[in-house]
Amino acid sequence: MVRVKLMGAFAHLAGARELHVKLEGKKTVDELLRELIPRYDEFHDKIIMINGHPARGDAEVEDTDEIKVMPVLSGG
Repeated sequence: MVRVKLMGAFAHLAGARELHVKLEGKKTVDELLRELIPRYDEFHDKIIMINGHPARGDAEVEDTDEIKVMPVLSGG
């Protein structure tokens, strides 16, 4: 199972800070997160980590991966 840790607004939108997802076929990080987080695509800047390493949304997810995603906040 994929362990997905959500931070900030992503946790709020998904209604959970952590989810466990069984993969059905191959998926990218973005595809998986679109299924879990309403309005995911509205966040253009985000930090994605797979197994503790920086990753992009087009990275393929393995069934044993841990994904952490957080929105990038900016302001002054």
